[in-house]
Amino acid sequence: MPHTGGHTVRTFATNPRELTDEWLTEVLRQSGAITNASVTSHATKIIGEGVGFMGELARVSLQYDTPEPGAPAVVIAKFPAAAPENRDVAMYFHFYEREVGFYQHIAEQVQLRTPRCYFSAFEPSNGDYVLLLEDLAPAVVGDQVAGCSVEHARLAMRELARFQAKWWNSAELEALDWMPKTNVEWQVAAVEQGYADGLEPFCEFAAEFLTPQLREVAKRLGKSIRTVMNNMADDMPTTMMHGDYRLDNMFFASPQGGPEFAVIDWQIANCGGGVFDVAYFVSGTLAPEERKSREHEIVKLYHDTLVENGVAGYSFDQCWQDYRLSTLFLLAYSVIGAGSIDLSNERGVELFKKITSGTLAAIRDLKSYELMD
Repeated sequence: MPHTGGHTVRTFATNPRELTDEWLTEVLRQSGAITNASVTSHATKIIGEGVGFMGELARVSLQYDTPEPGAPAVVIAKFPAAAPENRDVAMYFHFYEREVGFYQHIAEQVQLRTPRCYFSAFEPSNGDYVLLLEDLAPAVVGDQVAGCSVEHARLAMRELARFQAKWWNSAELEALDWMPKTNVEWQVAAVEQGYADGLEPFCEFAAEFLTPQLREVAKRLGKSIRTVMNNMADDMPTTMMHGDYRLDNMFFASPQGGPEFAVIDWQIANCGGGVFDVAYFVSGTLAPEERKSREHEIVKLYHDTLVENGVAGYSFDQCWQDYRLSTLFLLAYSVIGAGSIDLSNERGVELFKKITSGTLAAIRDLKSYELMD
């Protein structure tokens, strides 16, 4: 039976084509989003192509038989990736199970604004899953390819630190069995295998960015994955990591309104060193020259905000060292992803190139490879 977090719905849509008016009515009523109204028609539009690699997103516009205050006019439906190779990666790393666990168990406890979840379900036997989420419009989603303003970068860092401070070395993390620690054995083994499988296609895809030195770093990291992941889990303070903290997963208020800041996509959530999210955001968002000029300031803002929110015993020097090590581990994302990138999706390829080139430049500039055994 699928895990539906207490919902009585026994079946669920597994792709946008399976959505029905009856099913939408049932789950929206169970969530309390509607009471008496019924969905009489819906229009589905696929969104986010070239933005996310591990899920299929649809914007669903709803029509009701009778007006009802607060009834959502639009919801966002999220399903497994349409590409089989991407879905395989997601299953390999338990991504769908993690995201459903997040929305079912702790979404309402975290400091970060997240969309309201109307329905969530996961079937472990085959990886089918669905999320029915609040549409955050008129807030607008960030664009990782285009980048963001300094103000938005600072906002993202302050909100991240506030969120992570609440979970800093918290005993409550132990109870979240669906959210793995960074170095849990199955995850380390999966990263090791995924890295080994992806290294050759990565070196081909990223050839224009790979100096001989960086190519050698990529090969060496494959042999040091376990050590690096152990360091990130055991030598850094433990908190909740988003794991995919980048602009394409962030919403910002528009002139028309919406939440000031919100974060989506919790598929890669982990328990481990929180500064990894900082490294991921900085190297994947800022152009290398801008990153070099601003990263110290940005990491300092993150650290200062942690301290302001009650974190003690974590020096900035240690935070900076953890930031450098996290930047090195970012390479695993690019290497593993290289084996499943859809080369026919131009935006996805452009995004992947930006993340990869930014990661390699940061490793070079920060000499992060010095921290590798």
